[in-house]
Amino acid sequence: MKVCFFRHSLLSRGGDKMVVEYANYLASRGHDVTIMTNVVDTLFSVVAKVVSASRSRKGKLGSIVKALFLKSTADVIIADIIAMVFLLSFRNRNKLLYFAQDYDEAYYKNALAKLIIRTAYLHCLRILRIPVIAVSEELGQLLRKRFNADVRVVPNGIDTNVFRVDIDEEYLFLKGSSKVILVFARSDYRKGFDIAISILKGYKKEIEDGIISIWAVGENIGAPFTIRNFGFVPPEKLRKILSCSNALLYPSRHEGLPLFVLEAMACGCPVVTSGTVSFIIDGENGMIAETVSEFGEKLIDVLTNDRKREHIIHEGFATIKGYDLHNSKRSFENILKETFKS
Repeated sequence: MKVCFFRHSLLSRGGDKMVVEYANYLASRGHDVTIMTNVVDTLFSVVAKVVSASRSRKGKLGSIVKALFLKSTADVIIADIIAMVFLLSFRNRNKLLYFAQDYDEAYYKNALAKLIIRTAYLHCLRILRIPVIAVSEELGQLLRKRFNADVRVVPNGIDTNVFRVDIDEEYLFLKGSSKVILVFARSDYRKGFDIAISILKGYKKEIEDGIISIWAVGENIGAPFTIRNFGFVPPEKLRKILSCSNALLYPSRHEGLPLFVLEAMACGCPVVTSGTVSFIIDGENGMIAETVSEFGEKLIDVLTNDRKREHIIHEGFATIKGYDLHNSKRSFENILKETFKS
């Protein structure tokens, strides 16, 4: 099977990771796999072929124009942004698969932008009946309910050979005697980094006194207190950072199925997050909060209540058994072969 993953950029985010994992797996299975993209700046090892979406225009406009006029020879074209699916549908309607990693309308605050994205969903999923692979049952149900979409669910998964408890002396030295709260620094409104800053302001004195340390992975975004930002890091380094952190603060506004949370659980790092992370059960395998003050209370509980912390870690290990990357890869390939039979 000839498979093309079409996207504007290939970076080091969770969504990029899943595209790379599936593309690499399909290539290892003998499929002819291409990732067509305009921007390549990723830490992930890419085995599949990567080709430029546009030689003349490298920005988003180049990706838009390419998607609109591309007539692909691939058997299936996979796009994970509904706007790209819409543009690709003009010349590739019967070859398209929408890989839904989140609900794209949630990316925007502007009412007009939301309406445009909702219209793209209606056109692609309800009218054209483009098939969908969704990363969670909750996301799949949303797309079925709103657009009567043809959805199969393949949950995101992690490799527990890569993500496991790995206490590293280097990071223990950096940590010292402080409790470490790890945050995911992303300017994307959905990820709620601004909420994390509001929560952590309540610990400014403890941060200044060295009782609490704030670590971050992701973008270099300023804060009104000291943050040690490691940037985007490869999986082996991320595993060590997670293993040496006392809690992951993840106040996301919207999620499909967040890999970062699963990776934290696999490394024994308790997660304090919002109700958008569907597989977290409050007080069992993580902590759920909705307000700034509630987040603060739940963080303190995780950092100081050893019995609860150990319970959450134990239940987290049990949870990740249901999110095996190898199973996800096999399911993804099977759905492609069933949906796009030659």
